[in-house]
Amino acid sequence: MPTAEIEALDAMRFQKFIRRTQFPHDCRAQPGVLTRAGVQSDGKHFPGDYFYGLGLGSQMASLKFNLAHALLKGRTYHFPTTHYANPARCPSQTFDCYFAAPTNCSRTRATAASASSSAAASPSPRSFHRTIETAPLLWCFELPRRRLSRLAGLQGVHNEAWYHGQLATFLFRANEEMAAFRLEALRSFAYDSNHSRAVTLSKSPGGLHNGSCAAMHVRRTDKFRGRRREDLKAQIGFNGFGRAFKFWAHWLSSRPSGQLRVLLGSEDPQTFKSMPTLLWPAASYWLPAKYFVMESFKDITDNNNKLVSRYARIQKEMEEAKASADPKAAVAALVAKGYTKDEGMALVLQILLMSECEALFGSYASNVAILVHDLMHARMVARRERLHAVDVNGRTYCGCGASFCMKLEKRGNREPKRTVRNMVEAFRGSNINAI
Repeated sequence: MPTAEIEALDAMRFQKFIRRTQFPHDCRAQPGVLTRAGVQSDGKHFPGDYFYGLGLGSQMASLKFNLAHALLKGRTYHFPTTHYANPARCPSQTFDCYFAAPTNCSRTRATAASASSSAAASPSPRSFHRTIETAPLLWCFELPRRRLSRLAGLQGVHNEAWYHGQLATFLFRANEEMAAFRLEALRSFAYDSNHSRAVTLSKSPGGLHNGSCAAMHVRRTDKFRGRRREDLKAQIGFNGFGRAFKFWAHWLSSRPSGQLRVLLGSEDPQTFKSMPTLLWPAASYWLPAKYFVMESFKDITDNNNKLVSRYARIQKEMEEAKASADPKAAVAALVAKGYTKDEGMALVLQILLMSECEALFGSYASNVAILVHDLMHARMVARRERLHAVDVNGRTYCGCGASFCMKLEKRGNREPKRTVRNMVEAFRGSNINAI
């Protein structure tokens, strides 16, 4: 049987294996597991704990390893919290705010009261774990591919990227609200075709995101400037991105350049001004700024501080509105002002839409590119098609968190005779969050 066919069939088997672990018939028989910030005695989230110093891409990359760890231990994995979720829109502030629930089990411990109450009043006792364990945040470890294949009953043992793609595919399934947001956004994307700005893509069925797109993520700020410069390679300018796309479009794409679309993602507004001309005759499009909470980006720390402060102010005003004389009208007025806009939702949508394209141009110094690669890789495996992913700096895919990959790169430069597996395993004791 051809390799592509084996990979595609094994992908279905692996997804079924994950679901068996994550959706048990009786949750009491299987322990649940949460990363440490997902557990607190009073049930509240941690607005300033381990995820506070990370970008959303870093948070999402870490989820893959904690899910893999749970699968290997026979545990049911639950999503942790994220400060990128707007509490005014989604009070739980967990990744369930964006993605379909990873399990049918409840993350709340069963109590005698809940166990004896009626089914109409509370969930069935079978949906509760007898025990919920805590686990540290995992950044990177060598996936035991043979063991995973054996546990899932796969026909083959695949490369590491294959397993990363399958883990990401299960974790990042859009929930109903995210799916509705996707349809809304596709009707209001900003785009630039043949140097003529148009307002929306509504005249084109499904927008321009119809499978003929290439995803381009341009990271231009904190990883290249200031004290926290993590990327050892020189920053590639807009011309470099444009050149990489045009060469791919000519030599590898099955469609003429004039029929291609480029979905742009960047934290730098200058990207959307400069790239359309360099990508012509392909049409460029991007998510409008109106969907984002933050209006500018300096670095992760500054962004997180401002985002948490803004959410706190929004939540306070929402609570005051609910306590007013006319709470319904007061809340509606705040919603009309955009108080339920969710920064994480817009960022997640970009990642999901990019993964639906047929090629990726970016830098693996960014977690966005790593996550898009994971999801795009799994989609191409299912379609038995070839993945096209270009790192403009000439890097090869690394499935760990981007900052961890940069550490591996530095160590590889210092000790060129060491294997990547050996370097990853050397970090085993120090890849737990220390923020």
